[in-house]
Amino acid sequence: MAEHVHLYSVVYLIGSALCAMTVVLGWFRRTRRGGWAFLGLMSACAVWTGAAAVESVVTGQPQKILWSQIEYLGLANISVCLLHFVLSYTHQGRVLGLGSRALLWSLPVVSLIVVWTNGWHHLHWSSFSYGPAGESVLIYHRGPFFWVIIGYTYVLSALAYGFLIRAYRLADTAIRRQYGLFMLSGLFPLGTGLLYIAGQELVGGVDVSPLGFSVAGLMIAWNLLQLRLLDLVPIGRATLVEQMPDGMIVFDTQGRLVDINAAACRILGNAGAVKDAESLLRANAAFTPLYLADHAARAELSIGAFRVVDARMVPLHGRRGRLEGRLFLLRDITERVAAERERERMITELTQALAQIKTLRDLLPICCACKKIRNDKGYWQQLESYLSENAGVAFSHGLCPECAGTLYPDLSPASGVPPASGRA
Repeated sequence: MAEHVHLYSVVYLIGSALCAMTVVLGWFRRTRRGGWAFLGLMSACAVWTGAAAVESVVTGQPQKILWSQIEYLGLANISVCLLHFVLSYTHQGRVLGLGSRALLWSLPVVSLIVVWTNGWHHLHWSSFSYGPAGESVLIYHRGPFFWVIIGYTYVLSALAYGFLIRAYRLADTAIRRQYGLFMLSGLFPLGTGLLYIAGQELVGGVDVSPLGFSVAGLMIAWNLLQLRLLDLVPIGRATLVEQMPDGMIVFDTQGRLVDINAAACRILGNAGAVKDAESLLRANAAFTPLYLADHAARAELSIGAFRVVDARMVPLHGRRGRLEGRLFLLRDITERVAAERERERMITELTQALAQIKTLRDLLPICCACKKIRNDKGYWQQLESYLSENAGVAFSHGLCPECAGTLYPDLSPASGVPPASGRA
């Protein structure tokens, strides 16, 4: 059995080295989304497996207990770090408020206090005994608080996997590979932990929990280097949907509300309290033709007294072409419509003003006494000069019979002498 214990020690060391390698890789990515939580997670794994390796080779009971207590510096924090990493990396961090986060971190603190003061109360380990003679195995008999630590560890791990599975379903192919490999790597330490919890006698009292990190560390390192974990960061719903300027509403085929973002609530205003399709149509009947359409449709709708919205409805079909829901995309075009209306008003006013100017230009001011013309600059000038400048007319001068008879009676037609004429 001593050879087996030695083999465990080697596997522990390998797992610790792999976890330490992922800590180094994670350090260079610590500023990425989820980077610090990942660094804490893998550091906790490295501490746990490294201390387990030392515990497996020391022989004295006090030394073994001491290194087991050091193991809990990593073990007590792993599940909390795992949950924080999953929530941060998958953009689901809003699930936990400050109070919830403080409560989660209080559990590891209490666990460490109980473990390191176990000699006073024996709540975590009730007693200790050695394995078969000649074997460096210390069997830890479990106290009631041991099950508290194990319970919250596996509950938080299950929550983390639940959030990760939820993100996996919504992710694209590249991100799914990251999620899938990360979930698979986590099953190995969880599995070896369950083996130790349920079958302590089966493994001869040896804590095989850290063995799974030998495989998990290798898989996570591959995830970092090949699948670009922490480098190819998923863009979460908060970025794509909540921060988009356009409104988005999704209904299923039964008219039940599946999703709505903040922009849609802001655009709808008083109609923003949408609970289902019926409440939307009741608040604004203009959506009815779009909702009842069996194909993609678009319309410009008036919401309330002042808001104008460019609304689009896109049917959502499944893989087999069956209708699974309706997507509404809303864009507030109130300002654009107001600008267009203002432009049309200004064009109309300018057209009218130009017509008035043309009418005024058609009125030619003329002096009723001297017959001078007032030009556009307000100056009076001779009729011949005005027409010559503005109409390009050349004049020839002469005398009409009346004027000729008045001015030159001797040259009137009655005298038989024709009047003189000349070109100007």
